[in-house]
Amino acid sequence: MVGRRLRRLKLRHMLFVLLLLPGILPLLFSSMHLLRRNQEIVKSQQQEILANTAQNFVGQLSDDLARRRVALEEFGYGILAAPGSSSVLERVSEPWVAEQLGRFSTDQGPFLALSAYAENRQGIGGSQGNFNAQVDQALVEAFDTALRLGRPAYTFAMLSAGDQPAVAVAVPVEKTRPPTSGDGSDQEPPEILVMQTLLPLEFGRPGSYESFELEEFFMVDADGSLLWSADGSPDIERALLESQMVSDFGRGMKFSVTQEYPLEVRGKTQATLARIVPVQETGWGVVAHKPASQAFELVRQMVIDVILWSITAVVLAAFIAALATRWFSRPIQRLAETSHEIAAGKFDRRVPVEGLVTAEIADMATDFNRMSEYVEKYIEQLRRAAEANRSLFISSIRAFAAAIDAKDPYTRGHSERVAAYSRSIARYLGLPKDAQEKVWISAVLHDVGKIGVQDSVLQKHGVLTPDEFEQMKLHPVIGADIVEPISALKDMIPGIRWHHEAWNGTGYPDRLKGEQTPLMARIIGVADTFDAITTNRPYQTASSPEYAIETIKKLTGTKFDAKVVTAFLLAWEAGHIQLDRQRAERSTRSLHTPETSHAVAG
Repeated sequence: MVGRRLRRLKLRHMLFVLLLLPGILPLLFSSMHLLRRNQEIVKSQQQEILANTAQNFVGQLSDDLARRRVALEEFGYGILAAPGSSSVLERVSEPWVAEQLGRFSTDQGPFLALSAYAENRQGIGGSQGNFNAQVDQALVEAFDTALRLGRPAYTFAMLSAGDQPAVAVAVPVEKTRPPTSGDGSDQEPPEILVMQTLLPLEFGRPGSYESFELEEFFMVDADGSLLWSADGSPDIERALLESQMVSDFGRGMKFSVTQEYPLEVRGKTQATLARIVPVQETGWGVVAHKPASQAFELVRQMVIDVILWSITAVVLAAFIAALATRWFSRPIQRLAETSHEIAAGKFDRRVPVEGLVTAEIADMATDFNRMSEYVEKYIEQLRRAAEANRSLFISSIRAFAAAIDAKDPYTRGHSERVAAYSRSIARYLGLPKDAQEKVWISAVLHDVGKIGVQDSVLQKHGVLTPDEFEQMKLHPVIGADIVEPISALKDMIPGIRWHHEAWNGTGYPDRLKGEQTPLMARIIGVADTFDAITTNRPYQTASSPEYAIETIKKLTGTKFDAKVVTAFLLAWEAGHIQLDRQRAERSTRSLHTPETSHAVAG
């Protein structure tokens, strides 16, 4: 089935496909390959950009906190190293410490709160500096942690005014001990100096972490709990806090990679590009995130551009392929069209050679035209030979019929006349020309069987005896038997054998009824009767055509088919059935009116 369909494809379609595919397939394959590679590159770049941005932000934050911590430690060491009392508590209470704290706040600021706290052996403490009551709890928590652990501590705080994030810092500076006893045992617990401050985290403001996009990150503590968030989507934040990435961070896994996470947001899965970066100074984590659709917008635009350019390239390639196909296939199409016309019998058609694109096609067109000329000549010769054979065939039939008519001088020319009448009736019945030709030949030979009837019966004057009439009724059968061995006359046998059958089934030789009698025989029967009535016979004198027509009308429905009679009358009225002048005059002068039985016996 597929092979049959392929054979039905037109050349221009095949050329179009063959020209188009080699052009667009490599383009499409290379475009898809480059698109995949570029998608990978762009995704990797976006992941790297997010990672670098987060790392830069965390680096800035951690460096800033470390710088402030170091400054506090140095300030504390400066208090301890200044001349004065050996008691840390007494040193912190001196006026110059408050003055230095003011200068330090101006030089290293901004500070929302800055103080120095000292505690003696008896647990009595003293401080110098300013405090922020809004975040007193955060400062206390940082101080307690620093005392307990003996190292700097950080506590996140949120100022009520404007939701300003801040961090409370407590830095233990020095532990002093009194002189030891001779046995090396400690006599009393040491004194301690703790520097405390409250630092604002001015995210996104000029001069403070401005390189980071606020809506794309939030901060968690060492346990993975939320500390602070920019104005992002609460649903995405909640989903990220519940993700494996944050969970791993809370369990102490402080290293992560930037990757896509499928997050369930309001019942829908949303791909998000995320990474958590630890703040080394505090132990917190910064979660940077961005919707994958936004991060990979460049990929989407790249896909659209590739599709648009590919479509443009395909359309351009198709246009060029169509032009090339038309250029190459048009001459071959001319050959095909001309061959179809020749196959339809138009042997004078030729292919125009001028304007052909290649020498091979021009040579093929020239050879095709030469072949067409030969075919035209041979067809003409065959036509002439066929015409000669047909003329010989028709002449032979006519000669045969004339030989039969010559046996009866009264019926000479009868077969030719019946054949002419029959052809006219067939034409008015609307039969095609080849059917009209067969009716004419059959009518010419309809009485060929009379060659087997004795001359005494054929030429007898008067009414035939029953035996003679039975012998006369055999001539249709004899005629059919004579013609049957001739294959070229096989289609004419029905008109020869059954032209004397009657519509009501009373005819001979087989007593066929109605349409059992072939149409050819019914036509010849009407024409034969008309000629018999209007022709001189041994048993009658020729009657007028009007009388013959009336007789045929009276016999319609009994002997003749009404449809055939109607066609006969139309042919008569149109002048296609005529008697020669001498016969018409003889029939007009005749005073004898033949009996109907004699008239139809012809």
